[in-house]
Amino acid sequence: MNEIKYIQEGNSKNCLFLIHGFCSGSEDWDAQINFFKNQFTVISPTLRGHDGKNNFERPMSIEQLSNDCVSILNKNNFEKVILIGHSMGTRIAIDIANKINNAKGIILIDGSRFSDIDLYGNTIKEFETSILNNSYITVLEEMFSSMFFSKKFENDKKRIIQRAINIPEKYSLPLRRNAIWYDSHCVDNNLKNLNIPILILHSTNLNSKTGRVPIKKNEAIPYIDFICSLSKKVNVEKFENTGHYITIEEPDKTNKIILKWLDDINLNS
Repeated sequence: MNEIKYIQEGNSKNCLFLIHGFCSGSEDWDAQINFFKNQFTVISPTLRGHDGKNNFERPMSIEQLSNDCVSILNKNNFEKVILIGHSMGTRIAIDIANKINNAKGIILIDGSRFSDIDLYGNTIKEFETSILNNSYITVLEEMFSSMFFSKKFENDKKRIIQRAINIPEKYSLPLRRNAIWYDSHCVDNNLKNLNIPILILHSTNLNSKTGRVPIKKNEAIPYIDFICSLSKKVNVEKFENTGHYITIEEPDKTNKIILKWLDDINLNS
Protein backbone atom coordinates (compact mmCIF):
# COMPACT_ATOMS: atom_id res chain seq x y z
CA MET A 1 0.00 0.00 0.00
CA ASN A 2 1.23 3.48 -0.86
CA GLU A 3 1.53 5.81 2.13
CA ILE A 4 0.49 8.77 0.02
CA LYS A 5 -1.59 9.06 -3.13
CA TYR A 6 -0.15 10.16 -6.43
CA ILE A 7 -1.04 10.53 -10.09
CA GLN A 8 1.26 8.88 -12.63
CA GLU A 9 0.75 9.40 -16.36
CA GLY A 10 2.97 8.59 -19.33
CA ASN A 11 5.53 5.92 -20.09
CA SER A 12 8.87 7.65 -20.54
CA LYS A 13 12.29 6.92 -19.08
CA ASN A 14 12.36 10.59 -18.04
CA CYS A 15 10.12 11.95 -15.29
CA LEU A 16 8.62 15.31 -14.46
CA PHE A 17 7.80 15.23 -10.73
CA LEU A 18 5.24 17.91 -9.82
CA ILE A 19 5.05 19.03 -6.17
CA HIS A 20 2.13 21.21 -5.05
CA GLY A 21 2.28 23.92 -2.43
CA PHE A 22 1.16 24.33 1.17
CA CYS A 23 -2.52 23.46 1.72
CA SER A 24 -2.83 22.84 -2.02
CA GLY A 25 -3.25 19.75 -4.18
CA SER A 26 -2.18 17.82 -7.25
CA GLU A 27 -5.17 19.23 -9.17
CA ASP A 28 -3.19 22.47 -9.46
CA TRP A 29 -1.07 20.62 -12.05
CA ASP A 30 -3.91 19.36 -14.29
CA ALA A 31 -2.86 21.49 -17.26
CA GLN A 32 0.77 20.42 -16.92
CA ILE A 33 -0.06 16.71 -16.54
CA ASN A 34 -2.21 16.78 -19.69
CA PHE A 35 0.39 18.76 -21.64
CA PHE A 36 3.49 16.73 -20.77
CA LYS A 37 2.20 13.17 -20.28
CA ASN A 38 2.74 12.15 -23.91
CA GLN A 39 6.42 13.10 -23.82
CA PHE A 40 7.40 12.32 -20.22
CA THR A 41 6.27 10.25 -17.30
CA VAL A 42 4.50 12.79 -15.09
CA ILE A 43 4.03 12.12 -11.38
CA SER A 44 2.09 14.39 -9.03
CA PRO A 45 1.67 13.37 -5.38
CA THR A 46 -0.90 14.58 -2.90
CA LEU A 47 1.45 15.49 -0.08
CA ARG A 48 1.09 13.92 3.34
CA GLY A 49 -1.77 15.39 5.36
CA HIS A 50 -3.23 17.29 2.42
CA ASP A 51 -5.92 14.66 1.87
CA GLY A 52 -6.71 14.66 5.60
CA LYS A 53 -4.59 11.57 6.23
CA ASN A 54 -1.21 10.96 7.82
CA ASN A 55 -0.52 7.24 7.79
CA PHE A 56 1.61 6.17 10.76
CA GLU A 57 1.37 9.76 12.05
CA ARG A 58 4.77 10.70 10.67
CA PRO A 59 6.14 14.24 11.22
CA MET A 60 4.59 17.03 9.18
CA SER A 61 7.84 18.47 7.90
CA ILE A 62 9.58 19.38 4.65
CA GLU A 63 12.03 16.54 5.25
CA GLN A 64 9.28 13.93 5.71
CA LEU A 65 7.31 15.12 2.70
CA SER A 66 10.54 14.97 0.72
CA ASN A 67 11.16 11.41 1.93
CA ASP A 68 7.63 10.46 0.84
CA CYS A 69 8.38 11.74 -2.66
CA VAL A 70 11.73 9.93 -2.80
CA SER A 71 9.92 6.69 -1.94
CA ILE A 72 7.65 7.18 -4.95
CA LEU A 73 10.60 7.89 -7.25
CA ASN A 74 12.49 4.85 -5.96
CA LYS A 75 9.66 2.60 -7.17
CA ASN A 76 10.63 3.51 -10.72
CA ASN A 77 13.87 3.33 -12.66
CA PHE A 78 13.94 6.72 -14.34
CA GLU A 79 17.04 7.83 -16.19
CA LYS A 80 16.40 11.53 -15.55
CA VAL A 81 14.14 13.37 -13.14
CA ILE A 82 13.08 17.01 -13.29
CA LEU A 83 11.67 18.27 -9.98
CA ILE A 84 9.01 20.98 -10.30
CA GLY A 85 7.79 22.64 -7.12
CA HIS A 86 5.21 25.34 -6.57
CA SER A 87 5.36 27.62 -3.50
CA MET A 88 6.17 25.38 -0.51
CA GLY A 89 6.87 22.66 -3.05
CA THR A 90 10.01 24.52 -4.10
CA ARG A 91 11.55 23.60 -0.74
CA ILE A 92 10.61 19.95 -1.21
CA ALA A 93 12.05 19.92 -4.74
CA ILE A 94 15.39 21.25 -3.46
CA ASP A 95 15.37 18.71 -0.63
CA ILE A 96 14.63 15.78 -2.96
CA ALA A 97 17.42 16.82 -5.33
CA ASN A 98 19.86 16.26 -2.49
CA LYS A 99 18.58 12.70 -1.95
CA ILE A 100 18.46 11.19 -5.44
CA ASN A 101 21.19 10.64 -8.03
CA ASN A 102 19.18 11.20 -11.20
CA ALA A 103 17.88 14.74 -10.66
CA LYS A 104 18.83 16.67 -13.77
CA GLY A 105 17.08 19.96 -13.08
CA ILE A 106 14.73 21.88 -10.80
CA ILE A 107 11.90 24.25 -11.66
CA LEU A 108 10.90 26.63 -8.85
CA ILE A 109 7.48 28.21 -9.37
CA ASP A 110 6.77 31.32 -7.28
CA GLY A 111 8.82 30.17 -4.32
CA SER A 112 9.55 32.14 -1.18
CA ARG A 113 11.82 32.18 1.83
CA PHE A 114 10.30 33.20 5.13
CA SER A 115 13.46 33.64 7.17
CA ASP A 116 17.20 33.10 7.53
CA ILE A 117 19.03 31.80 10.58
CA ASP A 118 19.50 35.27 12.08
CA LEU A 119 15.82 36.21 11.78
CA TYR A 120 14.33 32.84 12.69
CA GLY A 121 13.42 33.74 16.27
CA ASN A 122 11.60 36.91 15.27
CA THR A 123 9.90 35.28 12.29
CA ILE A 124 8.45 32.34 14.21
CA LYS A 125 7.40 34.67 17.03
CA GLU A 126 5.54 36.90 14.57
CA PHE A 127 3.80 33.89 13.08
CA GLU A 128 2.68 32.58 16.48
CA THR A 129 1.47 36.05 17.44
CA SER A 130 -0.59 36.29 14.26
CA ILE A 131 -2.35 33.04 15.19
CA LEU A 132 -3.05 34.21 18.72
CA ASN A 133 -4.41 37.55 17.53
CA ASN A 134 -6.48 36.35 14.57
CA SER A 135 -6.95 32.56 14.80
CA TYR A 136 -5.23 30.11 12.47
CA ILE A 137 -8.23 29.88 10.11
CA THR A 138 -8.24 33.66 9.69
CA VAL A 139 -4.51 33.62 8.92
CA LEU A 140 -5.09 30.96 6.24
CA GLU A 141 -8.01 32.85 4.71
CA GLU A 142 -6.00 36.05 4.48
CA MET A 143 -2.96 34.22 3.12
CA PHE A 144 -4.81 32.51 0.28
CA SER A 145 -7.04 35.52 -0.45
CA SER A 146 -3.90 37.46 -1.35
CA MET A 147 -2.86 34.95 -4.01
CA PHE A 148 -5.25 36.12 -6.75
CA PHE A 149 -5.47 39.64 -8.22
CA SER A 150 -7.98 39.19 -11.04
CA LYS A 151 -11.75 38.84 -10.70
CA LYS A 152 -11.53 36.38 -13.58
CA PHE A 153 -10.29 33.75 -11.13
CA GLU A 154 -12.73 34.48 -8.31
CA ASN A 155 -14.13 30.93 -8.39
CA ASP A 156 -10.63 29.46 -8.22
CA LYS A 157 -9.84 31.77 -5.34
CA LYS A 158 -12.89 30.65 -3.34
CA ARG A 159 -12.17 27.00 -4.06
CA ILE A 160 -8.53 27.26 -3.04
CA ILE A 161 -9.34 29.13 0.19
CA GLN A 162 -11.89 26.48 1.12
CA ARG A 163 -9.47 23.70 0.27
CA ALA A 164 -6.83 25.23 2.54
CA ILE A 165 -9.06 25.62 5.57
CA ASN A 166 -10.47 22.09 5.10
CA ILE A 167 -7.05 20.50 5.69
CA PRO A 168 -6.85 19.46 9.36
CA GLU A 169 -5.02 22.05 11.45
CA LYS A 170 -3.11 19.27 13.23
CA TYR A 171 -1.34 18.63 9.92
CA SER A 172 -1.06 22.03 8.25
CA LEU A 173 -0.02 24.12 11.26
CA PRO A 174 3.05 22.02 12.21
CA LEU A 175 4.04 21.99 8.55
CA ARG A 176 3.83 25.77 8.32
CA ARG A 177 6.03 26.11 11.39
CA ASN A 178 8.49 23.63 9.96
CA ALA A 179 8.69 25.50 6.64
CA ILE A 180 9.89 28.57 8.54
CA TRP A 181 12.45 26.42 10.34
CA TYR A 182 13.57 24.75 7.08
CA ASP A 183 14.10 28.11 5.40
CA SER A 184 16.27 29.24 8.28
CA HIS A 185 18.32 26.11 8.84
CA CYS A 186 18.43 23.93 5.72
CA VAL A 187 17.70 25.48 2.35
CA ASP A 188 21.01 27.36 2.02
CA ASN A 189 23.20 24.28 2.35
CA ASN A 190 20.89 22.14 0.26
CA LEU A 191 21.10 24.64 -2.59
CA LYS A 192 24.87 24.92 -2.28
CA ASN A 193 25.16 21.15 -2.64
CA LEU A 194 23.46 21.14 -6.05
CA ASN A 195 25.11 21.50 -9.43
CA ILE A 196 22.13 21.17 -11.75
CA PRO A 197 20.17 23.68 -13.86
CA ILE A 198 17.42 25.67 -12.17
CA LEU A 199 14.51 27.44 -13.84
CA ILE A 200 12.65 30.05 -11.81
CA LEU A 201 9.12 31.05 -12.84
CA HIS A 202 8.09 33.91 -10.59
CA SER A 203 4.94 35.99 -10.31
CA THR A 204 4.58 37.49 -6.81
CA ASN A 205 6.45 38.96 -3.87
CA LEU A 206 5.78 38.59 -0.15
CA ASN A 207 4.77 41.72 1.73
CA SER A 208 5.54 42.41 5.40
CA LYS A 209 2.58 40.23 6.46
CA THR A 210 3.64 37.38 4.12
CA GLY A 211 0.73 38.18 1.83
CA ARG A 212 1.25 38.08 -1.93
CA VAL A 213 1.65 41.12 -4.16
CA PRO A 214 2.22 41.20 -7.94
CA ILE A 215 5.65 41.93 -9.37
CA LYS A 216 6.99 44.08 -12.17
CA LYS A 217 9.48 42.85 -14.75
CA ASN A 218 12.39 45.01 -13.62
CA GLU A 219 11.67 44.71 -9.91
CA ALA A 220 14.27 43.13 -7.65
CA ILE A 221 12.88 39.90 -6.16
CA PRO A 222 14.57 38.74 -2.93
CA TYR A 223 13.78 35.08 -3.59
CA ILE A 224 15.32 35.18 -7.07
CA ASP A 225 18.40 36.96 -5.72
CA PHE A 226 18.70 34.33 -3.00
CA ILE A 227 18.60 31.39 -5.44
CA CYS A 228 21.02 33.08 -7.84
CA SER A 229 23.47 33.77 -5.01
CA LEU A 230 23.81 30.03 -4.38
CA SER A 231 23.58 28.58 -7.89
CA LYS A 232 25.32 29.52 -11.14
CA LYS A 233 22.94 27.65 -13.43
CA VAL A 234 19.75 29.69 -13.10
CA ASN A 235 17.30 30.90 -15.73
CA VAL A 236 14.53 33.28 -14.70
CA GLU A 237 11.14 34.08 -16.22
CA LYS A 238 8.87 36.65 -14.57
CA PHE A 239 5.09 36.80 -14.86
CA GLU A 240 3.63 40.29 -14.47
CA ASN A 241 0.05 40.98 -13.33
CA THR A 242 -0.47 37.33 -12.46
CA GLY A 243 -1.36 35.68 -9.18
CA HIS A 244 0.46 33.00 -7.25
CA TYR A 245 -1.04 30.03 -9.14
CA ILE A 246 0.42 30.58 -12.61
CA THR A 247 -0.18 26.92 -13.46
CA ILE A 248 -3.89 27.76 -13.30
CA GLU A 249 -3.90 31.38 -14.51
CA GLU A 250 -1.27 31.09 -17.27
CA PRO A 251 -1.06 27.36 -18.11
CA ASP A 252 -0.12 27.73 -21.79
CA LYS A 253 2.65 30.24 -21.12
CA THR A 254 3.91 28.17 -18.19
CA ASN A 255 3.99 24.96 -20.23
CA LYS A 256 5.74 26.55 -23.21
CA ILE A 257 8.47 28.08 -21.05
CA ILE A 258 9.05 24.76 -19.27
CA LEU A 259 9.15 22.81 -22.55
CA LYS A 260 11.68 25.21 -24.09
CA TRP A 261 13.89 25.00 -20.99
CA LEU A 262 13.72 21.20 -21.06
CA ASP A 263 14.86 21.30 -24.67
CA ASP A 264 17.64 23.76 -23.79
CA ILE A 265 19.06 21.43 -21.12
CA ASN A 266 18.77 18.47 -23.51
CA LEU A 267 16.57 16.39 -21.25
CA ASN A 268 15.84 13.86 -23.95
CA SER A 269 19.44 13.45 -25.12
